[in-house]
Amino acid sequence: MKWLKAKYIYLLIVLSLLVSTGLQVVWLQQLFLAQQKQLKDDIEHVVSRTAQTNMYYSLTSLKDPGNLRQIKQIFLSPQWEQLRVAFDNMKMTGMRTSLMISFNEDSTAVAMNFSLKDKAGPKKSKPTSSGSGLTAAEMKASDSLSLIETKKRVGAELKKLGISSKLYYNLYNHNREITESNVPAGLKPVFSSRKYIYNLLYSHSYQVVLPAINNVVWYRMRYYLASSVLMVVLTCIAFYFILRLLRNQQLYADARADFTSNMTHEFKTPIATVAVALESIKKYHLVNDPQRLQNYLDISQHELHRLDLMVEKVLKISNGEDGEQPLHRELYDVQSGLQQVITSMELQLLNSNASIRFNSSAEPCFVDGDPFHLTNIFYNLIDNAIKYTGNALILEITCACDARAVTLSFRDNGPGIDKLYHKNIFEKFYRIPGKGNTHDTKGSGLGLHYVRQLLERHGGSIKLKSEPGNGADFIITLPAAS
Repeated sequence: MKWLKAKYIYLLIVLSLLVSTGLQVVWLQQLFLAQQKQLKDDIEHVVSRTAQTNMYYSLTSLKDPGNLRQIKQIFLSPQWEQLRVAFDNMKMTGMRTSLMISFNEDSTAVAMNFSLKDKAGPKKSKPTSSGSGLTAAEMKASDSLSLIETKKRVGAELKKLGISSKLYYNLYNHNREITESNVPAGLKPVFSSRKYIYNLLYSHSYQVVLPAINNVVWYRMRYYLASSVLMVVLTCIAFYFILRLLRNQQLYADARADFTSNMTHEFKTPIATVAVALESIKKYHLVNDPQRLQNYLDISQHELHRLDLMVEKVLKISNGEDGEQPLHRELYDVQSGLQQVITSMELQLLNSNASIRFNSSAEPCFVDGDPFHLTNIFYNLIDNAIKYTGNALILEITCACDARAVTLSFRDNGPGIDKLYHKNIFEKFYRIPGKGNTHDTKGSGLGLHYVRQLLERHGGSIKLKSEPGNGADFIITLPAAS
């Protein structure tokens, strides 16, 4: 996947999230419309069934007919509901409709009449009537009571559907003209039911008007909505962790590749030191100078041992076995160890035209530490000063101690380090960027991280004082041996 750049991966993920979110929005929109239609059908059915039931009770309240069972079976049946809806909503130019219900002690008659004119004209329907024998005033009073009962039953049934807002209605006469309404002027209703006759004694039809039903639709969709939002959120979280994992793996892979590349340059230092020592032995015939010969051999042996440790370190990192090694503590003379490191780097200092001023303490400075790791710490700091300062390095090393701590200062005359990088330079694989994001001096980015880690394990610390152009001063503090 090297060909797939990071920016394309980010773009692909963003597009995937947008498409996934868009599909969820479309799905929720379609589901909302379906749920809204279902709710409207439920409301319509409630109004229709309420009007039908109210017609039945208003019919049976006129008289105690003997065929009550048959009347109930007919007027409360779904077939009668469909027939009444079709009859009530019959609209055709030139058509007149009328419905007549009459009953006596042994029978009930229902008559639906349709009259067509030869010439088109305004449609007029006769009032629905019955053979009740009631006066006009009694019929009007009965109609008012039926309207109250209808509104009460419709409100109760709609509350069961979750609709608790105020109900509005329109009342129409047999010519479909509004005779009564409580709908506010300018109200734009979301739902208006069909017109239903709720009392066979008077030709009024009832229509329910609702200002809002979407809140009920959303409530019905609450589980779908929650699952959709949860899925989008989980998808975003999953993509976030995948991106983070990919980024960390890429950074780690780049760091390992950079480490492997730069470590070859680290190997050159001890190899070059050994080569110079051997060349000097051969060139100056040091066989005749046993003291200098032994000194150069000691330097070569020290550098080869350090090279072996570096190779072992690389192998451990490559195999993922860079675990924390135990410390072999003993009473260690810091000044003696420093002098040994300076002596072993004599040839390297000579080739780099560098010099070291060692300001030792009059009192011996002992710590309880691992001689091998402490020696490597000193070597790392001196080697960094040589690499990053270049020619004409003057490194001043000062050692001071008291009853509680040993303090070492490594101050050079190099280019200095900006305060922006003071905390970062101790991080693993971190290197101060050079011009054009390149590094003029090769390195692994592990030296100062190793120094800080080992000092902390010894109970000590390291801090940096530096400004651009004024060199760098690394100050080490170690607890004194008690």
